[in-house]
Amino acid sequence: MSEYDLISACWTTAGACEPMAADDRSPLDVTDRVRAAARAGFRGFGIRHGDLMRVEQTLGFADFRRLLDDHGMRHLEFEFLEGWYDTGEVRRLSDVRRADFLRAAEALGARHIKVGGHLAGGTVDVDRVAEELHRLGADAAEVGTKVGIEPMPFADITTPAMGLEIVQRAGHPAAGLFIDVWHVARAGVDVASLAELPGELLFGIELDDARAEVEGTLLEDTFNGREFPGEGVLDVQGFVDAIQRTGYQGPWGVEMLSTAYRRLPLEEAVQRAYDTAIRFLDRTPATDRASV
Repeated sequence: MSEYDLISACWTTAGACEPMAADDRSPLDVTDRVRAAARAGFRGFGIRHGDLMRVEQTLGFADFRRLLDDHGMRHLEFEFLEGWYDTGEVRRLSDVRRADFLRAAEALGARHIKVGGHLAGGTVDVDRVAEELHRLGADAAEVGTKVGIEPMPFADITTPAMGLEIVQRAGHPAAGLFIDVWHVARAGVDVASLAELPGELLFGIELDDARAEVEGTLLEDTFNGREFPGEGVLDVQGFVDAIQRTGYQGPWGVEMLSTAYRRLPLEEAVQRAYDTAIRFLDRTPATDRASV
């Protein structure tokens, strides 16, 4: 067994869902998803809001926690909270989801909640967003969890540098940064520069890969065109090496989603996701890890 804990991000076990549809819930039973992740070697499980609410209404949070424990899931990840620094109706709907996530995090012992900017893009008032992130971090800390901003090249918070500025201005220990190799590469960020990030502010790292050409919009490409780690054109090993140099010690996520991936049988898809990702961690020389 690897020394690294890998989280199967929500899409990795979601099967033939529709990520860009109004209803993006998985058609698969959550018990089958957890079992598949555990058999593959994952020690963490990710779930989106719609599926989480369905779990609460059917299985119940207590039985879901037992299911996770019985299958060795040490880390539970929720996603995705958008609109948390917006106003009006968007903010109202975001606050409903926020309350759901916080209630579930307290009941289930979730490690973190992934949050992000406006996926449609736009400009950012860094000071205002930082103030809202501080409040969100405080809410998360009250229920024993954390929140991490995930910069995305098609959103208004586009790069790790921008996300880091917001996190540092927020200044709350329960608010940090998520870094995904796909989003870093598509934003044109040199992976070597990630070694300069403060490891204590990194709350989650995600692996996957991409094709050379973007197909459709960046948003469409991120949902429909990802590849298994090492089967695309991204410098996945360089990304891993840079993150290792920050001193990051947390679990690593594997976020696989694409049109082709959603056609694969659950067990095959999840096992390939684990196997293709873990090789980049396990082959990192121990001497390099010890030096960070």
